[in-house]
Amino acid sequence: MHNHQIKAVPEPVEIDPSRTALIVIDMQNAFGSKGGMFDKAGIDITGIQEAVPPTAAAIEVARRAGIKVVWIKMGFQPDLSDLG
Repeated sequence: MHNHQIKAVPEPVEIDPSRTALIVIDMQNAFGSKGGMFDKAGIDITGIQEAVPPTAAAIEVARRAGIKVVWIKMGFQPDLSDLG
């Protein structure tokens, strides 16, 4: 697998896809969908919804480059007894 160069400022960054992962955190319906937990709580989810297309694009590019995609999500007991 070849290293890839990311155009960045102040200088390009070389990455090795076999040693790189894209980490996607908390992109879940409870936070960003109509009828989800945030929406029901009256929280404006517009910003979350706007983050979906660029996140999806980054995931697609990472997969095509052979970069692993790791999904991390919050999870709680149904009674929220473990809510911090």
